Amino acid sequence: MGFWSDLFGGKKQEAKEEPASSAPATEKAQAPPEPKPEPPRPAPPPKPKPETRKQAQQQEEDEDMEGVQRLLSRKVERVLEQLGAMAARARTGEEVPSLTVTLHLAHGHSMTGEVVDYVPRESVLMALGKEGLLRSASVAYVDLTTVVAVSVGNADKLLDMAPLVRPNPTRQDVMSLMEKLPHAITEQFWPGEATLGGRPLRFEVDWVGLDDESGRRALETAMNVAGHALRALAQEQGREVLRRILTVRFIKGRDTRVAMEGDTGTVTVAPGAGDPTVSAFRKAFAAGIR
Repeated sequence: MGFWSDLFGGKKQEAKEEPASSAPATEKAQAPPEPKPEPPRPAPPPKPKPETRKQAQQQEEDEDMEGVQRLLSRKVERVLEQLGAMAARARTGEEVPSLTVTLHLAHGHSMTGEVVDYVPRESVLMALGKEGLLRSASVAYVDLTTVVAVSVGNADKLLDMAPLVRPNPTRQDVMSLMEKLPHAITEQFWPGEATLGGRPLRFEVDWVGLDDESGRRALETAMNVAGHALRALAQEQGREVLRRILTVRFIKGRDTRVAMEGDTGTVTVAPGAGDPTVSAFRKAFAAGIR
């Protein structure tokens, strides 16, 4: 039978058993301990939101207007006279700003260039711009009577012309404004308040740090803005509101703002920090008297 078993496969050979491990079962290798989870890290502080394009543009425009707002309105002839005087100084070798101007003429045309000479009540000589150049070999003789307006590029350069610029206020100018403004506001809404024994609105100034050129200019602006804000507030909420704001004090600080304490408003003035707005002052006065 052994032959036939071998021929037809016979019994299958049983699979050999794996040799038992020589190590005892109790001595199985232990897995390494799992690492302890790290404590959660504190979330980083939120990044400040980047300034929007509109806000950046508004800030840039405000900075550009800061000097322009010091300019005074003058007749066309007066402006051209100053430009001609600057051209005369340039001919003597003095370094003066170069101003590009556009003359708008009565018949609707205009010409752009640089004033090189001016004859009072007669004519203007212009070096005309050409192909993007500020000046060229072409000139124009313009009858002064035909000029109806003058546009000036880079108008901040006009600040070098004293007759075209509002002079810096003196201490006496600011003190005069300090008396006139509250009196005018009181008389507008409560006529005769002072003569009837009432308590009219009054302005006060702490001059520490404000009695210089930039300080007086900022103080003058802050007083005017505060005056407009108080008028707007009285028109909006009624004249009784002026009974609740009796004194407005002006002091120097890091930023320009308004704070109310009782019947006294304190206006912090920050020279060089930009001009305040009537809207912001009005809201601050209103919030402080609620």
